[in-house]
Amino acid sequence: MKNTLILILLLTLGLALNAHGEALPWSEQATAGRDAKALESMAHAHLDKEDPDPAQAALWLESAAKAGSGTAMAHLAWLHAEGLGVKKDGEQAVYWYEQAVDAGEIQHTLSLGWAYLRGDLVPRDRALSEAWFHKGIDADYPQARVALASVLIADAFGGQHPERALEAEALLQPALEDEPMLVSYFLARLYVEGIGDVERDMTRGFAYTRMAAELGHAQMQGWLGRMYADGDGVEPDPAEALKWASLAAAGGDTFGNRTRLELEATLDDATVGEGRRRAVEWAQARH
Repeated sequence: MKNTLILILLLTLGLALNAHGEALPWSEQATAGRDAKALESMAHAHLDKEDPDPAQAALWLESAAKAGSGTAMAHLAWLHAEGLGVKKDGEQAVYWYEQAVDAGEIQHTLSLGWAYLRGDLVPRDRALSEAWFHKGIDADYPQARVALASVLIADAFGGQHPERALEAEALLQPALEDEPMLVSYFLARLYVEGIGDVERDMTRGFAYTRMAAELGHAQMQGWLGRMYADGDGVEPDPAEALKWASLAAAGGDTFGNRTRLELEATLDDATVGEGRRRAVEWAQARH
């Protein structure tokens, strides 16, 4: 009896140690009695090792996926997409992404939408791509709205289906609160450039450019600087123009940097000093 209790204690201790991060080799026996969360944790233990073992991780993830873990399904899809630990297999990647979506991982409607649009995992299929984006939209996933809108804007910008730019505009508006930087960027482009059947509207274009710039979008900061310099959609303000152009340049935007250099070469010292002061003040307030 005593020996039996000792054996039980050792086995229990071994399970506890394994639960705290020991990466066990996969086997049917090793998976027995473990729930989906524990199986997935074992997969991550293999990936977190100093010398990661994606092949072992894939085996544990497949067990976790079959036990119902949506995140394990998605991770397994990614391994198949990248060919890590398993043979690179686009069909298997798509299969497991589909299973993940069905398990509630709705964000992977985007993984599937982009896969069918790009044709890198499976043959390109525009209809299926849009269907997956719409599945995300129907599930009230804002990023799906932005993704599909970006595709429609790119089409219209390239001269294809200009009427669908209006559809993109309608898709973006409800997503503004959830994805303010990306949505304001795309809306600014629509109105400033007048893409497709969306008419150019500099008043609205300025408003969305300003919104994206205030949120830290370097390209939109460059656009905003140019608008203040030219008085396009707003009253000219050279100091404000230099402020935004300087911030854009600091963020790596080449257009903003060109505007900055132009303004610094043409404005008087007082205005240059004021523009720089405003830029520093904005950056300090943000941090």
